[in-house]
Amino acid sequence: MHELDVRELPPATRHPQIFQAFDCLPAGGAFVLVNDHNPRPLLYQFQMERAGRFEWNVLESGPERFRVEIRRRETNGLRHVTEYLQTDHRRLDALLGVVERLVEAGSTAEASARFAEFACGLNHHIEAEEQLLFPTFEEATGTREGPTAVMRAEHVEIRGFMEAVGHAIERQDRQGVAAFIRGLKGVLVPHNVKEEQVLYPMTDQSAGDERQRDELVRKMQAL
Repeated sequence: MHELDVRELPPATRHPQIFQAFDCLPAGGAFVLVNDHNPRPLLYQFQMERAGRFEWNVLESGPERFRVEIRRRETNGLRHVTEYLQTDHRRLDALLGVVERLVEAGSTAEASARFAEFACGLNHHIEAEEQLLFPTFEEATGTREGPTAVMRAEHVEIRGFMEAVGHAIERQDRQGVAAFIRGLKGVLVPHNVKEEQVLYPMTDQSAGDERQRDELVRKMQAL
């Protein structure tokens, strides 16, 4: 995927060039932005000027280098929780599949880089759920002992497997990587199904109207 590295550009020219690159993308097209600081102000500008038209996927979050995949959505419009987080599930599943294939091929360095992107994305996904989605659901339902309690416990398992996969890749332990990824999938796949079939739709129903759901998605993007 094409990288747009703006670190050497004068600050005043960065945002215009980034928006020009985005506006030239076909539907579904993407590029990776490389920056020397957290581009959250750019995200806020995208949310104002290209609302509902983009995906913002953090691949690397500093401290010296920040990388974000900016993708043009196939369709435009207000977002809702189910569509936004389900799309992220699919992206992360695909990225984990790339890691598996690279490990099998013996491309350890590339596998390590792609797994770092996967871990960054999944950690952001989990934090968005725990800090924003779950409290919204719990406030609407009046309980912390239902689905969100189960999801939080499974998040602990998922992060444990992610750490184990990362260490196995560092050791170039191909069998260990394969075993830990199987363990990760064993928790992650049914976890995602429960979220998509129960938690996300129930949150959409309780979060308010279309604009309120879209505002929750904006907050999760900017976390």
